[in-house]
Amino acid sequence: MSYAGDYLAKQLIRSSCSSALNYGEVLGAGTDRDKINKLRICLKELRESLRNLNIQTKARLFSEEDLKGLKDENDQLIRIIVTRIKNIG
Repeated sequence: MSYAGDYLAKQLIRSSCSSALNYGEVLGAGTDRDKINKLRICLKELRESLRNLNIQTKARLFSEEDLKGLKDENDQLIRIIVTRIKNIG
């Protein structure tokens, strides 16, 4: 793997794990305002993950087909988080 591929792969791990860990904090949040703030952090990290996957695809570090499943799942998670934010707010 190239230096860029290694760097982006590690960053993808950080941003995707961060969104999962922050979602865990949402479940323990006391107020609706706190839940929304934590959900927005999750959303930011998921969008960062999607940008990372798009960079990897455009740089041809991985094929579009290799990352398609990850992109689709990430998109579904973004939609879920956006829906949760709308339903709380």
